[in-house]
Amino acid sequence: MKIVADTHIPFLKGVFEPFADVVYLSGNEIGKRDVKDADALIVRTRTKCNDELLFGTKVKLIASATIGYDHIDIDYCTANGISWATAPGCNAAAVQQWVGAAIVKWIKSRERNPETLTLGVVGVGNVGQKVVELGRAFGMKVICCDPPRDEHENLPDFLSLEELLGIADIITFHVPLTKSGKYPTYHMLNETSLQLCKPNALFVNSSRGGVIDEGALLTFLRENPKADAAIDVWENEPNLLVELAKRAIVATPHIAGYSLEGKVMATKMAVEAVSRFFKLGLVDWWPNPNPLNEKFTIKGNIGLFDLIQKTYNIDADDIRSNSQLFEEFRNTYKYRRDFSAYIVSSCNVNNAILKRIGFQVL
Repeated sequence: MKIVADTHIPFLKGVFEPFADVVYLSGNEIGKRDVKDADALIVRTRTKCNDELLFGTKVKLIASATIGYDHIDIDYCTANGISWATAPGCNAAAVQQWVGAAIVKWIKSRERNPETLTLGVVGVGNVGQKVVELGRAFGMKVICCDPPRDEHENLPDFLSLEELLGIADIITFHVPLTKSGKYPTYHMLNETSLQLCKPNALFVNSSRGGVIDEGALLTFLRENPKADAAIDVWENEPNLLVELAKRAIVATPHIAGYSLEGKVMATKMAVEAVSRFFKLGLVDWWPNPNPLNEKFTIKGNIGLFDLIQKTYNIDADDIRSNSQLFEEFRNTYKYRRDFSAYIVSSCNVNNAILKRIGFQVL
C-alpha cells in the first residue's frame, strides 16, 4: 500500500510506516505523478483533489485533516468510487478563540460597549455555535442565520441573511464555501448585501475566502471609515488583496484554526479515517506522547477580555506588512493552545460563563 501525505500535517510521520510506503510532500506540490500509484492521500486545503490530480490514478481514499472540503471535487470522487473524509469540528474551539481575540481588539480599539452590541452569526454549526456562546459571554445580543438548519429544524430565533445584516454590529461568517445548491455561500457578502449593513460594522471572516467579495468589501471600507474587518481567510490564497489586508483591523494568514488541540484532533480524525477504510486497527489513536496533557494556570484579578488576550495575542499573527510571507508563516506556525488548556482561578468572571466557552476553573 502507498500513501501520499502533506508533510506539514503534524504528528503524522511514523504512524503509517508499519503498514505502507508513505511519501511526504508539501501540499501544493502534490501532483499526478506522485499519486498515480497511491492508494490513499492525506491532505490539507492546499491540495486540490480534482480530476486533474486523480484521473488515471489508483487512489481509493482522500483523508483531509481539515474541516472544509471545497478542495475536494465531491462529484468526481463519487462518480469514480473514491471515498473521502474530513475532520468536522476539529478546530472549532481554536476558531472561537481567534474570533474572540479579534472582537476584543476591535471593541478596545473602537471603545465600544459590548452590552450595546448585536453579534450576527452566519452559519451555526460546530464553530458558529461556539461563537454564539462567546457572544453571550461578552454580554452581547446574539442573532443567527443558518437557512439549511432553519429549514430542517424550524428554529424560531433565526433570521434571514438580509435581516441579520441590517441589525448586526458585528457580522461573523462560519459557513462552507459552496457555489451551487439551494443556499450557495460564494460571495454571500457582496456589493448588494453590503448596502444593508451598518456603516460602522465589523466584518469577521474565518470560514472561507470566497464567502466575501473582497473587492466589494474593500470599497465599503473605503466609503465607510468607521467600518472594520477582521480577516483570516482570503479568496486567492496565498495571494492576498494587499490593500484590504492593510485596511483590516486584523489580518492573519489562515491560522484561525491553528491551535495545538485543533491540529491534534485533525490528524487524529484523518488517521482514524484511513485506519477504518483499510482496516489497520488504529482505534482511538493519539500522538504519543500526547502534547495536550500539558495545562496552564491563570490566577488573579482579571476580566474576560484580558483573559482571552492572555491566552492569545492576535497581533503576533498580523500579516498586514508582510503578506508575501503568507505560506511560510502558516507552515512554520507555532500552535497556540485552546481555552481548554487553561485552568482559571480567582478571576472576575462567573465560573459558569468560563466553562461555557471552554475554560477549566478551580
